[in-house]
Amino acid sequence: MSDLGSNALSPEEPVCVITRIEFPSWLPVLGALLRFRRLRRLGLRTVPGLVETHVRVRRGATVLFFSLWENELALIQFTTLTAHVKAVRWMIDKRGRVWSGVFRLTGTSSMSKPWVGTIRHWEPLAGIDERAVRR
Repeated sequence: MSDLGSNALSPEEPVCVITRIEFPSWLPVLGALLRFRRLRRLGLRTVPGLVETHVRVRRGATVLFFSLWENELALIQFTTLTAHVKAVRWMIDKRGRVWSGVFRLTGTSSMSKPWVGTIRHWEPLAGIDERAVRR
């Protein structure tokens, strides 16, 4: 294990989740939107740490969900809610094809004001060739 010093990851840092579900037809999309609204209300009422959520409907009977969490614990608390588990089972029953990614917020821009958690300013990865960036 390497010592990353002040750049070490922390479970207390905010995370963002993006979930993409593609259904075989448009019929289940309405059900997915209704479940999203219900889960968002429930999450905002019962899970401290759910900061913001959004949904987008895309071509091909595809739905995108975006959520921002104060930390991993809040996300884990949400994913274990009975209503979330039922929504996942419903999606599987409707043959939804899912892709979901969890992204850790590793830093903010130098112009950012405090919003979610305390996050260090972002620094580019070491070893990036600046000539490649300027192209």
